[in-house]
Amino acid sequence: MAKELVFSIGGNLYGSAPVKLERKKLYGWSNMVATDKQNVTCISAYLSPDDALVIPSGAYKQGTVDDEGRWVEKSELKACDSENGMELKVVPSSFDAPIALHETVPAEEFLDHEWDSVYQLANTDLADAIGDNIYIFPFSYRGGSTCNDGFLMRTEAGLFLFSGSKLDYPMITLAEETIIDDFEDDVEEDIDELDFSMM
Repeated sequence: MAKELVFSIGGNLYGSAPVKLERKKLYGWSNMVATDKQNVTCISAYLSPDDALVIPSGAYKQGTVDDEGRWVEKSELKACDSENGMELKVVPSSFDAPIALHETVPAEEFLDHEWDSVYQLANTDLADAIGDNIYIFPFSYRGGSTCNDGFLMRTEAGLFLFSGSKLDYPMITLAEETIIDDFEDDVEEDIDELDFSMM
């Protein structure tokens, strides 16, 4: 059974398992399969930098090494601030505790975001409690060093959770006011008639 997110509104708790909306589920997808002359499915492989080895897909992985070239496990890595080098605080997963919904935002605030993920929720009681409001809250699916802005809203198609980050839209204005002058029509100079006797 899928794990549920629990939301708290007005002292009441509502649980629902999020279902991620994926592009291929909406628009479908196609796969291209390569076969040889005997109709046997081919598998992808890679060549080593010196072209001496054929490396099957899945036979290698990315890793991290320290300054001395020693392998470092992912669990040993820590996220740090790029400006001051301080270790970032770990953000818990939103599944670990109920999410308190108390701050609402206008549609303009919602539209100023870029979405990383969209989830559909199935809970009619939660949808009724939300009504026409758009709730904002910190959201982190797995936890870690960062979290996104989460928005919960009800639409005609159902109840949705949007996860993303705000984009800054700077206002574009003229650096200074400018007066456009009306240029006078160029006055054509009178050209004397050509006097052939001068030749």
